[in-house]
Amino acid sequence: MKKSIYVLLLLSLGVIACTEDDNAVDYYHNWVERNQQYIDSIAQVAKENPQWLSFHTYKYPASSANASANEFIYVKPIETGSGTTSPLYTDSVEVYYRGRLIPLYDGTEVVFDQNYRGELDLQTAVSTKFSVSGVVTGWTTALMQMHEGDYWTIYIPTELGYDSTKMTDIPAYSTLIFDVYLKKIIPMSSRE
Repeated sequence: MKKSIYVLLLLSLGVIACTEDDNAVDYYHNWVERNQQYIDSIAQVAKENPQWLSFHTYKYPASSANASANEFIYVKPIETGSGTTSPLYTDSVEVYYRGRLIPLYDGTEVVFDQNYRGELDLQTAVSTKFSVSGVVTGWTTALMQMHEGDYWTIYIPTELGYDSTKMTDIPAYSTLIFDVYLKKIIPMSSRE
């Protein structure tokens, strides 16, 4: 009897959940919890490594006493640029980027958007221009801290991304990971 209960418990707690189709694997099983654990671990890495950066979202008032990990973006700088100013909320930018999700259960990396393939090659890649205010809150927060030539890996908690909204290739409650190279700042005044 005890053995039967143990087997049932193991089956109900399976590492990879199967869908109604008996052999289909649900790689997004426990997605909300897995994404929260991931961003919590990134927050800890950022806290323990002085070369990492973290920025409180521009959108909410900073309250250091009770701020959660989900109110910050976390940055692992890849390269530091030579620029001296950061874009404003009203500016536009030209960037190279790749956006991906946390790894799936089998380790697969899901890239949901990018404007270059393979390693970033500034000689052959084509940049994308957009308004700083036209992207998710976490990406806007990062851009307003970057300088021209900065190349960062940015970790955005779900609340500063799409939160409970499912986008085409992005499940709801997804942590977003972007590799972003800021090529150029285009001030609002030069767009008129």
